Amino acid sequence: MGSGLDETAPSTSILAGHALPTGLDAEPDAEGSAAGFDRDWLAVGASAVGLILSTGPLAVYSFGVFVRPLTAEFGWTRTSLFAALSFFQFGMAFSSPLWGVLLDRFGPRRVLLFSTVALSLLVASLGLLTPHLWHLYLVFLGIPLLGGAASPLGYSAIMVRRFDQKLGFALGLALMGVGLGGAILPPLAQFLLSEFSWRTAYVALVVSLPGVLVASRKVPGPVRRRTGAPLQIGAMLRTRAYILMSVAFVLLGVVTVGVLANFVPMMVDHGFTPAAAASIAGLSGLAVVVARGGLGWVLDRVHAPYVLAVVSVIAGGVALLLAYGDGPAVGYIAAVLLGSAIGAEVDFVSYLVRRYFDQAAFGRLYGIAFGLYILGTALGPITLGYSFDHLGGYRPGLLLFAVLGLASAAAALAMPRYAAPARGHAVPA
Repeated sequence: MGSGLDETAPSTSILAGHALPTGLDAEPDAEGSAAGFDRDWLAVGASAVGLILSTGPLAVYSFGVFVRPLTAEFGWTRTSLFAALSFFQFGMAFSSPLWGVLLDRFGPRRVLLFSTVALSLLVASLGLLTPHLWHLYLVFLGIPLLGGAASPLGYSAIMVRRFDQKLGFALGLALMGVGLGGAILPPLAQFLLSEFSWRTAYVALVVSLPGVLVASRKVPGPVRRRTGAPLQIGAMLRTRAYILMSVAFVLLGVVTVGVLANFVPMMVDHGFTPAAAASIAGLSGLAVVVARGGLGWVLDRVHAPYVLAVVSVIAGGVALLLAYGDGPAVGYIAAVLLGSAIGAEVDFVSYLVRRYFDQAAFGRLYGIAFGLYILGTALGPITLGYSFDHLGGYRPGLLLFAVLGLASAAAALAMPRYAAPARGHAVPA
């Protein structure tokens, strides 16, 4: 079984059908079989439910709604507020590799249950914020450190244990939950804020356990290699595939989340009411849902780096549209295109790690790649916030984002080919 170390032909160690839990030699049911259909596809739906109120929708999608109320109450600048979001992103970047190790070692169920409870308590605690910025920063740092597995990282670990040939489609359907959260949470938070207060809105946006309980039921735990040979994680991290993949994800994260976090205040600055701006931002969440459903189907049929390049160009185009576009239609078009791009990058991380490298190392390799991607998302919001506060508006930052989108596309196009699903050896690049 290959380990993904050949630069010209990174191998993929894909087990036929499902992942094998430690200590089991028998093959599990084939995906979509009569015996396995209900359990596997029910897990997809339950994962989508769990992701609606996961770390991304709660900390990123809904954040823009709270910018103006927090500024009005505490006098915080946008730069200082988006620094809180950057604390969250840096925390995710730091903790994701650690969560990956835990997922490989203990399996998704126990790790996800702990993270989901922690995330619920931390989000509710934002309703008790004090005028001290360190309080806000501490909570946003604690969310990834204690609840970071309640994210695509944890739920993707479930999908790769259940699917192979239909992995892209399964990931796309499950990760629709992030888009649904993005569509639901901004207008819901705005409604709660208008009818009650921002404190009540934060307390109300808590996480429930049913989704994670169903999704992780009977999911295989730690995955072992058939050969028993030790994994060479360091060598895998140095492959051309992994390096280019990581570069593309970092740059795409800067652009997409940087624009997303600033989208609501950007629309308000363009003349929309806060409620209208939140509704427009909700369109990006709906676009995420549609994009992820279609993207999963495409990934099972088209070389994924080609699709990643297209998504990166779209993200750069959104930045240009917002930099120079005018009129109400610009906001709606940008929201839909932005959602299409955001609906792709996390799917790519899990899909490409699964296709290029040994499944037994999925948690660790995914955790590092996801952490690097999150590092990019941490830089994006504060970069646009700085542009607004110190460079006369959003345009300078948006122009930089357009260039980064093209650079991400170039990195994706330079990635080598991977083996077809369900084959345990490399194919030439």
